[in-house]
Amino acid sequence: MSRLLVILLVGALATGCTPGRIDRIRVESGYDPQQYQFVPYTRALKADVSGNPFGMDQQAFNDLVSETIQPPGIVPTDASPYRIRLAFNGSRSVNKDLACQASGGGPTSGDLTLVAALCPGYGSALTFLTGSVSDISGPDDPRFRKFVRFSVVKLFPGPSPDDRNDRDICFVPGC
Repeated sequence: MSRLLVILLVGALATGCTPGRIDRIRVESGYDPQQYQFVPYTRALKADVSGNPFGMDQQAFNDLVSETIQPPGIVPTDASPYRIRLAFNGSRSVNKDLACQASGGGPTSGDLTLVAALCPGYGSALTFLTGSVSDISGPDDPRFRKFVRFSVVKLFPGPSPDDRNDRDICFVPGC
């Protein structure tokens, strides 16, 4: 009985640390986890923003989101090949073809919703997700920034053991 209690407690603590809820993550076949796994930690990302959940000046909101998605110490640039589409408070019914053109909306009461996508150029999404977060007080709320950054990092999953081939995990010559 005590093991069950510990597992439930650990699960509750882990859930309490997440800044929101990711409802769906989709990784398409063209995504190469070896190539992209370190991008959200080392490279500038181009924010392509639609919608504005706070009703503030759109350019100021776009700049805020652009700064929020960058790895620590990295300066935002529109020259980055890593375009991240972020649609706030829009339709969450997307697929790989629609995610990179997802439209956002304006302020709403209740949850702030997000569609985020890794978009090569202006083609279909390599990865995309939908999520939401509740009770955000405004654009300066640290939970808003944490949720957006957390969502962007989730767009870049690393390789799983199934993705690796034998030469990547073989250390003995000739195996």
